[in-house]
Amino acid sequence: MKLIRFDDLREGTANRLRNLYEEAFPSKEKKPFESMRKLEQAGRMEILSLMEKDELIGLNINMLAGDLAILDYYAILPEKRSGGYGSKGIQKIIDRFRGKKLILEIEKQDASAPNAEQRASRKRFYMKNGLKETNLFVNAYDTDFELLVPEGDLTYQEYISVLSSVLGKEGFQKIKVKPITDRK
Repeated sequence: MKLIRFDDLREGTANRLRNLYEEAFPSKEKKPFESMRKLEQAGRMEILSLMEKDELIGLNINMLAGDLAILDYYAILPEKRSGGYGSKGIQKIIDRFRGKKLILEIEKQDASAPNAEQRASRKRFYMKNGLKETNLFVNAYDTDFELLVPEGDLTYQEYISVLSSVLGKEGFQKIKVKPITDRK
């Protein structure tokens, strides 16, 4: 499996990647695609396809700030799920950021949430694939998230430094990030 930059994709593959992004994530959690493209051109974000031979398998979008990165979006095409591609892809991403700090946001576990089983399944997937709990929880985009990393520790300051560096003051204020200290 290879990670290929959005700019290096054929038009049809680029369109499929964009459609996957639009369909795979809740609207309140999505950034406008063109805004991400501008951030990518400024070197503060990267939009990558997960490719097997010449076939699109999924997408990975990362925020970049020096030696820190946030895995912002990760999705596998529905018809490719349960085929081991998700695990292969996450390992490629972890390898890409070895020696740097990669941060992943997952929805906080909540047994009363309508998608509680999906949340638990996602966490099991990421833990099985080498990510570790940080005991840091945040609210962003009016959603509660748990932060995971593949190695090392993480501070709240490191997390918000990536967001503020990538999104700028105005963008950072829009997402209304705050730490969650009551984890009930």
